Amino acid sequence: MTTTQETKGIKAFLIARVSDPSQREALPAQEIRIKDYAERNHLDGTLYGFDETAFKDDREKFMDIVKQIENCSQFCIVVFDKVDRFTRDCTADVVRTLKGATKNGQIELHFPSDGLFVRKNSPASDWFRLDMGMALGGYYSAAISDNVKRKIEQKLHDKEWPGKAPIGYLNVNIEENGRVIGKDVVLDPLRSRAIIKMFELRLQRLSYRVIARVLREDGLTSNSANPRPIGQSTVECSLKNPFYYGVMRYDGKLYPHRYQPLIDKQTFDEAQKITEARNGGGSKPKSDTKRLFTFNGVLKCAYCGCSISSYTCKGHTYMQCSKAKGRENCKQPHLKEADVEPEMLKIIEKVKLNEALIDQVIAELKEKHDNEQFYCQSVVRQTQLEYEKLKKRLAVAYEDRMDGRITVDEYDKFATKYKAEMEILDKKMVQITSDDKTFIIDSSYLLKLAYYAPILFKSSKVELKNKLLKILLSNLKINENHLDFKRWQPFDVIASCTKSQNWLPGLDLNQ
Repeated sequence: MTTTQETKGIKAFLIARVSDPSQREALPAQEIRIKDYAERNHLDGTLYGFDETAFKDDREKFMDIVKQIENCSQFCIVVFDKVDRFTRDCTADVVRTLKGATKNGQIELHFPSDGLFVRKNSPASDWFRLDMGMALGGYYSAAISDNVKRKIEQKLHDKEWPGKAPIGYLNVNIEENGRVIGKDVVLDPLRSRAIIKMFELRLQRLSYRVIARVLREDGLTSNSANPRPIGQSTVECSLKNPFYYGVMRYDGKLYPHRYQPLIDKQTFDEAQKITEARNGGGSKPKSDTKRLFTFNGVLKCAYCGCSISSYTCKGHTYMQCSKAKGRENCKQPHLKEADVEPEMLKIIEKVKLNEALIDQVIAELKEKHDNEQFYCQSVVRQTQLEYEKLKKRLAVAYEDRMDGRITVDEYDKFATKYKAEMEILDKKMVQITSDDKTFIIDSSYLLKLAYYAPILFKSSKVELKNKLLKILLSNLKINENHLDFKRWQPFDVIASCTKSQNWLPGLDLNQ
């Protein structure tokens, strides 16, 4: 051990750590012992205490202290109470950093309660003791993890829920003579009735959004530390949770539990069937939600912004505001699809082109495109060279890892960096080569589509009409029979050019 005279005035980092709840009460004792050690040896010590079981950011603070030690410009001593306080739940980088600094003579590692002091010139026996302590610390962590798993398995076998109770239930402590002797799950008197109502509303085929709104109006909040009004996702998770009829799902498996159920299995199964039906599986729902109509997913209400939904009645197709946002007082009337289609056709006809102009425009575009090919080809070659260079670097890094010249963590950093750069080059290559192959095809397709759009809309089936509207128009809204819209590019340009028929002004050197 370094003598008191040798350690007098040396900068020291005094580190006390606990990393599992069973040792939380031992932290003050650790701090007292290492402070006493520093005073006896006249160290210029600063104490750092980390309760990593209670505060998530304490682990990050510990990592910051390790970086300070690594970057310290002067020799210093790092004091842990015992070896396992150094290695428990530490990353390989932390251990490697401090051991490396010790072997370089930058620091000394002191473990006073173990009587172990490791420095640059320590004998092999001390390094062996350190490595053995680290191995035992790792074994202890693994053993704790095994104990937790066994405890959870035992709880599941005893029909007890091992985690936070779902909404509608509460986690409570079981006390005896003022002392907590266990935990239990009981019905939540404030929320359990709301869960029953949730399933009742679902059996009425109401959506998650509507159910959530109704229950919020009833005052239902989450069972978290800071209760908040429930949302759609909470309703969805709850309706799919078998806990409410007497079965708990853990790690993908089902186990019976001993707590009072809120519903029966038949109610739960009926709720699942409704979900399957709404998602396109199981029995067909009564509404036409899965049938495709001309204006599906295209048209919105100009009054409230909700989607316009379609339905059939006596052989005719009608449209109405879905009122999905709860706008019950929306003024949008029911509309007949046959009355709206003629107005839509007038809008589409405004992008129709003169067929003679189409070939002329395509010829001009092709000439411009051909002049750019040499540049594109050179960019492709350069991109390929950069990609191959990164592949070689990745292969070399892998060989260095296998031969032990770099660590696994170092390899992972290199691999992440190189793969990210290769992905960027991949996307660049796809974009360049895609433009090279499809530029003229896409231009021709869009111009021809503009010419044939009115014909297609008048003569096509519903599916093609719907796709055509999604290609041509955006932000399409209806106010009774009046349509408001925007056109996607380049159809907005085409429509404006058809007004003047001035497509290729001044075919001179400046086109």
